[in-house]
Amino acid sequence: MKNQYIGDVGDYGKYGLLHFLNDSGIETGVNWYLTPDDGTTDGKYLDYLHDDRMRIYDPEVFDAMKKIAFQKGKSISAIEQEKFLDGICYYNRVMDLTGLQWRERAYARQAWHEGAMQALQNAALVFADPDMGLSVQQKPTLKYAQKYILPSEIADYYERGQQVMYYHHRSRANTEGWMTEKQQIRSYLPDAKLLAVSFHRWSSRTYIFVVHEEQYAYYNQILKEFLCTAWGAYTIDGKKAFSSECI
Repeated sequence: MKNQYIGDVGDYGKYGLLHFLNDSGIETGVNWYLTPDDGTTDGKYLDYLHDDRMRIYDPEVFDAMKKIAFQKGKSISAIEQEKFLDGICYYNRVMDLTGLQWRERAYARQAWHEGAMQALQNAALVFADPDMGLSVQQKPTLKYAQKYILPSEIADYYERGQQVMYYHHRSRANTEGWMTEKQQIRSYLPDAKLLAVSFHRWSSRTYIFVVHEEQYAYYNQILKEFLCTAWGAYTIDGKKAFSSECI
């Protein structure tokens, strides 16, 4: 996650899902996997905020995005103060590994992760929001590792009894590559049950749930209910916003 992304159409779907989970009574903790802005134009898809048809999905979130997205110096703190996320706890420390040597990157990453584990220890569900998704290479020393969540970090939350939801960006992945990636996810966490929903406006963004077996039926039902809302039932330009993902 970067502050420059705030209000992008992908954010709209993300906060709509978080809003629903929060209203469903799930005690959620968010690790933004916040990284420094990079000066690119990523996060520029704001035109949806001028299309009132898009408001039907979640008027409260839509209005918040419209208020925040065009602000100069926008930051994640503005989102954390929105009413629709009341009760959620956050870890918003920036992970900035640029300029560090490879050994320093490993130590800095571990210290950052330990801070997240402490901040989110009381959450039933931890949502991780990295720029790209899961790194199957499991190498925190790589130059661009801060864009990814590591399998060991998911396992740390999972093994202390928490459920995990993480963001995976796959707009450029072909079908075969995505199938391979899902198999790799399973290989890292063979005992976990996996669920997923995908947001389809402009590009595909998938939210993968890693849950314990005894929680599978509960989260499966929650996601079915979510897909019965406008997010999964209402069509704009022949396309639904969210759908279930086979995983």
